Amino acid sequence: MSIITGLARPLLAVPFVLSGVDAVRHPDKHVDAVERINPTLEQMGVGPLSEGTVTKATRALGGVRIVAGVCMALGKKPRLSALVLAKTEMALAAVRNPVWLSSGEERKKHMAGLAASAGLVGGALVAAGDRRGKPSLGWRLQHHRSHKEDLSVLADRYEAELEAQKAKLSEKIAKAKEKAKS
Repeated sequence: MSIITGLARPLLAVPFVLSGVDAVRHPDKHVDAVERINPTLEQMGVGPLSEGTVTKATRALGGVRIVAGVCMALGKKPRLSALVLAKTEMALAAVRNPVWLSSGEERKKHMAGLAASAGLVGGALVAAGDRRGKPSLGWRLQHHRSHKEDLSVLADRYEAELEAQKAKLSEKIAKAKEKAKS
């Protein structure tokens, strides 16, 4: 792992872990955010969500973000962790920043929040794509196929050479037998 990756991955994980800790310890703020969008959730056929349900879901999601953030920071399943963090951030960005319900200064604040969340999602997706210098599965498959073709060509060439050597040996054996008979 490069030094930059070793520093960047934990730094990227910090906001996710902190928001997860906040969600676990203080779910009330998060419940208020969901209360604002409950009418929208009703229109989508999801809601309304009760306060108890939102509190449990908030704590559970906070725990998921803590675990995924720590795993990403420590390099344990970093690609999967980054994908989980990106997905949770996309959902939470819409809940935290309901641009469609606001106007004026509040709308600007929500837009800035969406932009910050987009940056976190982008960073997490970059981390998810980091293969630590290993080639992609597609490249390995194509390389295997071309290597297999090369091996097939070599095998055919060696088989032809072997047949030629067998023919020469058969001739020598036949000549030796003729010589032995005479």
